[in-house]
Amino acid sequence: MQVLVAGSSGFVGREVVRQALLAGCQVFAMVRMQGEGHLDEEAVKSGQLVAVPFGAEAEVLATGFGLDTSPILINCAGVQRERPGLDLDMAGPGVARELAGLADDLEAQRLVHLSPLLKGDDAFTRAKHRAEDEIRRCTRPTAILRAAPAWGVSDALLDEVGAWMMRSPAIPLFLEGVPLQPMDVEDLAKALMAAQPGEQAVGGVRLTWGEVLEAAALAAGKKLMGPHLSEMTTLLLARWFGGGKFGSDLVPFTEAGFHRHALGYEVAENALPRLLGREPRTIADYLANEWPYRTGA
Repeated sequence: MQVLVAGSSGFVGREVVRQALLAGCQVFAMVRMQGEGHLDEEAVKSGQLVAVPFGAEAEVLATGFGLDTSPILINCAGVQRERPGLDLDMAGPGVARELAGLADDLEAQRLVHLSPLLKGDDAFTRAKHRAEDEIRRCTRPTAILRAAPAWGVSDALLDEVGAWMMRSPAIPLFLEGVPLQPMDVEDLAKALMAAQPGEQAVGGVRLTWGEVLEAAALAAGKKLMGPHLSEMTTLLLARWFGGGKFGSDLVPFTEAGFHRHALGYEVAENALPRLLGREPRTIADYLANEWPYRTGA
């Protein structure tokens, strides 16, 4: 089976490539110029992993790189988190439009699109919805997976929590009751590989944001000390820092980011257990055994 992965250098895309290789697929990783450093050298040498230029047309992929017709296309490209000054077309619609056309030209088995689980009505969320609309215009079978935040080594969630805890126990606490269903990036990659046509949401075990922070503190041997920030204070900080290079899953320092975080990431009908054939991995297991900031690591 041949799998073409867009966004292969990103956090989720790298894991999709790894899982596809483990499954015995020949993987075509779309890369931009000077963007092959993240690829497995041995897999590249063996021909199981092929770097292809982003934006290449179907004929070039077939004649120049050996991509047959009817591959599976998995789109992990597009910015998954808002940053100040972000080009919203880069958040997804432009790439989705291009891949939908490529899937048609290649007569793909299916086009699988990763989208963040968002519930707001701000510009970033609307850009993600436009990307989904572009995918729906594809004439080949399409699957859209809306995912809760993912965790794993080198993530932008638990690693930021851990790095902050190593510097100071004073982690800003706000919206601690917000529902989350953060998921293992390996589980997410496997779900993208298994996704069949249709639209579904995926997430991990139900937790609140406060419970995630408490679990991380316990694994790191730390004690959370606040400060506890009111909504008014947090929004004031978001307005102050929203124009700078700040913002993360830990501290969404834009006003729109704060409002999205307040809505939570709860998955009403979770397709992940069905796609995996088992229950999702728990965050507690990862924190205790793999998290770089755990006690004794």
